[in-house]
Amino acid sequence: MAYTLSPIEQSESDPIVAQIRADCAQVSSAETTAPRPLSRRRFLSQVSKGVIGAGLALGSLGAGTDTAFAQLDTPFGTLEGELQNRLVPVVEAMSEKVWEGDALNEQIVGEMIDRAMMKLTGLDSAKEAWKDFVLPNDIVGIKINPLAGKQLSTHRVIVDKIIDGLYGVGVLKNQIIIWDRFEAHLISAGYKINQSDQGVRCFASDSQGVGYDDEVHYETEKDVEIRREYDSIRCRYTKILTQEATVIINVPVLKHHAITGVSGCLKNLAFGSVDNTRRFHSTPLNCNPAIGDIFAHSVIKDKLVLNIVDGLLAAFEGGPTYDPEGTWHYGGILVSPDAVALDQIALQTIDEKRKELKLASISRLAKYIRSAWRLGLGTNDLDEVDYQEVKV
Repeated sequence: MAYTLSPIEQSESDPIVAQIRADCAQVSSAETTAPRPLSRRRFLSQVSKGVIGAGLALGSLGAGTDTAFAQLDTPFGTLEGELQNRLVPVVEAMSEKVWEGDALNEQIVGEMIDRAMMKLTGLDSAKEAWKDFVLPNDIVGIKINPLAGKQLSTHRVIVDKIIDGLYGVGVLKNQIIIWDRFEAHLISAGYKINQSDQGVRCFASDSQGVGYDDEVHYETEKDVEIRREYDSIRCRYTKILTQEATVIINVPVLKHHAITGVSGCLKNLAFGSVDNTRRFHSTPLNCNPAIGDIFAHSVIKDKLVLNIVDGLLAAFEGGPTYDPEGTWHYGGILVSPDAVALDQIALQTIDEKRKELKLASISRLAKYIRSAWRLGLGTNDLDEVDYQEVKV
């Protein structure tokens, strides 16, 4: 009988994944006293009591995201209407029917995304909702997270539903790029490489003819010198962003990360967009402030229009690679233009699961979230969020 590699053995055969595992192993797991986390439960209680408004019509959300974020720097008014206008919209679509054993109900997933988009924008159809984020002439880069293989990567059904939404806006197939940093990870997650002009394109920064832009980079000496690639203090941005995509839709996975606490919106896009990142994989850095600094560059910040977090299968332990003992069927999808708010919610969702299982909090590792807030990339205060839940 032929021997089949386990998911862990398969990942160890990948030198990049093996390196990440080694870096994670070096980060101390000793429990320390962490600041009191922001209370998501308290926030949800406010929503249920009607303290926070039931909806937020965003108009042209994709074009006005920077303005919405800028409002967060202004003290809140006392009037409910003024408060409502300053809140950052977040929608979480949940379903107990999305998993049928170990199989996904794709129809339910599609309905979750449609209803989340409508709730987010306050519009009556998913087709109209997508018009708030992209234009027919946009080149749309869909940044997925394929690191953990087919088991714990961005599910293809979500990506396909996004593509359907883009088609409805008038975006042509060859104007869509599914991408990541490494081609091997795209393939292992079940995505077929396509660099032709026919159909939806799918390739990586290390695919033939792509590479990184020598003229667009992040430079810092706040790293571990012996871990630098080609002895450089620069992280170069992928040409997918500097020369191809005009807008970005970020589709990370809701999962634990042994170095940063969570691997959510900010890390997926920041560290997936540049080279020379291993130099930040250590304690006490924990990829901070590099994640926020890299994300803050205009090639990311000014092009990002939407984040859709895949929480259908989530990980509370063993991340960022796949550990079958560290996952659970969460059955949720989070949608917002604010990557910081979504990472804060992801952190608390995972921490709540860990608390149930009597595991240590990971909040102390996720210091990059606060740094991103300080950079003005979004809010980490859930009292500044208009959280709405959709049940499917």
